[in-house]
Amino acid sequence: MIEYKSVLLILLLILCGCASDMNANNEWNKLEKSYAKEGVEMKVRHTKLDNKTINYLSVKGENNPSTTIVFIHGAPGRADNFGNYLKNKTLLEKANVISVERLGYGSEKGKEEDAIGLHGKAVRTVLNDWQEELGEPQHYILVGHSYGGPIAAYTSVQDSSGIDEVVLLAPAMSSELELMKWYSRWAQSKVIYAILPSGLKVATDEKANHAESLKKIEGEWSKVKVPTTIVHGTTDELVPFENLQYVVDNWSIDVDTVVLEKKGHLFPFKDEEIVVNLLLQKIDS
Repeated sequence: MIEYKSVLLILLLILCGCASDMNANNEWNKLEKSYAKEGVEMKVRHTKLDNKTINYLSVKGENNPSTTIVFIHGAPGRADNFGNYLKNKTLLEKANVISVERLGYGSEKGKEEDAIGLHGKAVRTVLNDWQEELGEPQHYILVGHSYGGPIAAYTSVQDSSGIDEVVLLAPAMSSELELMKWYSRWAQSKVIYAILPSGLKVATDEKANHAESLKKIEGEWSKVKVPTTIVHGTTDELVPFENLQYVVDNWSIDVDTVVLEKKGHLFPFKDEEIVVNLLLQKIDS
C-alpha cells in the first residue's frame, strides 16, 4: 500500500518540476522584483563554464562581509528554493548569500548532467565569478541539500581554496543507499516521462544515474580536508539517515554530526532556524 506521506512527497516533486518550467521563461527579472518588494536587493547573475550557462541568485550582506554562504539545491530543485535564506536579515548582517541553479535546471530543454565533477566545476565557476564581482577574496561556506550534498563536498575535493566549511543537509552520499522508489521507476516510463516538465525530467534522470555517479567518486571522499558538518533527520523518507554514518566512515578528518530526531528530508525548508543557527555558529567560530 502506498503511504500517505509518499504521495505528498510525489506531489511536491511534481510542483517543483512545474515551477521549474514556469520560471525558465525569462522570469529572472520578475524574481528580482519579487525580492525587491520585500526590501531585498537580489541580483541574478550568469556565468559560463565552456558553453554552459550557470545562473545563481546573489544578495550582498551588510558592511561588505568577507564570508559568503553558498546554497546548492537537490533534485528536483531551483536556486530560489533557498529564498528565505537569501532574505534572512540575521544572516545578511554577517555574510553574503548566494544560491546556485544547478546545471540542467531552469531551462525548458534542460539536460541532466550526471557527472558530479562537472557540477563541482560549475560551483567553482560561480565562486570565481562572485569573487570577481566583489573584488576581494571570500571565505566560503558551501551548503548542499540532498543531491547538492555530494556536489558541495566534491567541489572542495577538486579545489578547496577559499572554502572554509562544508555543510551537508540530508545528503545523498552513498551509492549503496540509493534506492529507486516506485515513483522514480514510474516517472521513467515513456508515457509519464513524455509529459513531465523539464525540471522533473532532469531530476528523474539524475535519480536513475545517481548511484552510478556516486560510485565513480566514492574513493575520493578521503581527500576531503575542509571542516565538514552533516545534519540529518532520523525519519528521512527520501534519503536514508544511514548516509550520516557513511560520511563519518569515509572522511579522513573528523566530521561534526547533528542528528535531528523525528525530522524528515525537507527540514531545511520547514525548520529554517536549525540551519540559520548552525551557519551563524560557523561564521562566528
